[in-house]
Amino acid sequence: MEIKFISQNKFSNLVNDLNVESAILPLGSTEQHGDHLPLSTDTLIVEYISGTIAQKANALLLPSIFYGVSYEHEPMFNISVDYNVLVDFITNICYSLSRQGIKRLFVINGHHGNIGILQYIGQNLSSKYRISSNFFYYINYWQMIEQKFDHAGEIETSLMMAINPKLVNMHLARQGFDTKKNEENEDLFKKGLNMSINNPGGFIKFTKNGIWGNPQKSNIKHGQEMLSQIIEKVLELLTDPRYR
Repeated sequence: MEIKFISQNKFSNLVNDLNVESAILPLGSTEQHGDHLPLSTDTLIVEYISGTIAQKANALLLPSIFYGVSYEHEPMFNISVDYNVLVDFITNICYSLSRQGIKRLFVINGHHGNIGILQYIGQNLSSKYRISSNFFYYINYWQMIEQKFDHAGEIETSLMMAINPKLVNMHLARQGFDTKKNEENEDLFKKGLNMSINNPGGFIKFTKNGIWGNPQKSNIKHGQEMLSQIIEKVLELLTDPRYR
């Protein structure tokens, strides 16, 4: 593979000549996803989505962030970053990009535990660097699909099968927390979603084996359909003139 080096002047020319106004930052995590999916599942999914979107939207694709806030998976494997560190890190990326002529940054988020920190980056940019609120946006990709989301269950496993089936070992897939069964008990389901699931160790209290949903129902076709739906809706958001 040929490696191309871009000087500062050339980068500025690319931004101006090619009318590149937006950058996309894939944000994931490194954490357990059962025995059948890789630890980098969240990042690999948003990396694929972001790469496709960047080409279609004429946006700058940034290197992915493979680490997030995943303390909820303790004592199962996770590599977590303190929320203050991650807020400052992404804020610094935004500030650097703004100095290079980029007008907007879209974070495509692949991990539920990152939502809390993303809500404060806009405030951080405003208070520290006086960068306006129309610079930073984030999208949780799972909100672009109709089906209720899971963790290492049918949805994430189907997506990974569509992106890279070699990284999925269905022989090790196991049933996790049965979301459909517990929807019948609305009180329990709400507790599972909203009570303490994002506290350190909170996720395992409900899932027991670290899986939310049933990966055994996964298939490539379903994953491909969801990817198409996600990409279409995210692209629609990124090209909406209200985000100019």
